[in-house]
Amino acid sequence: MLVGCTNSPQEPGKYAETAKCLTEKGVIMYGTFWCSHCENQKKMFGGDVQFITYQECDEKGVGGDRQKCLAAGVSSYPTWTFPGQGNLVGEQDVFVLAKLANCQDTLPEEDKQALEEAELTTEVESVSVSPVAAPPVESPTETTTTTKNE
Repeated sequence: MLVGCTNSPQEPGKYAETAKCLTEKGVIMYGTFWCSHCENQKKMFGGDVQFITYQECDEKGVGGDRQKCLAAGVSSYPTWTFPGQGNLVGEQDVFVLAKLANCQDTLPEEDKQALEEAELTTEVESVSVSPVAAPPVESPTETTTTTKNE
């Protein structure tokens, strides 16, 4: 008999409802498979990360689409996008994400208490989500160095 080996989806954990709410509100986490901060962010949600809308930004990663990330104004990882509000960059506490998406009622009790105790001053950076053209590449200029003989 094998114990602990299943192919079924994980049972919902303590952040399942919060993760589902973030997705319902259109919140997206942008990251890369090689980003340690992205991995830490995913670990905060545990198995409930399966309910988060995630966009891989490295073409080498599963489902990677760099253009989608650029179009969303993503330049560092992780970046959370909030429809109509803008982007929030870096690892975030789950209760911060929930508060910004108006999902705080889905938090477990201990996180609701942490939210009440914390003075939440995090603001979403308002950004334009239209694609930005890269500046033209300038060719290097040739320089000549001369030495003076004495």
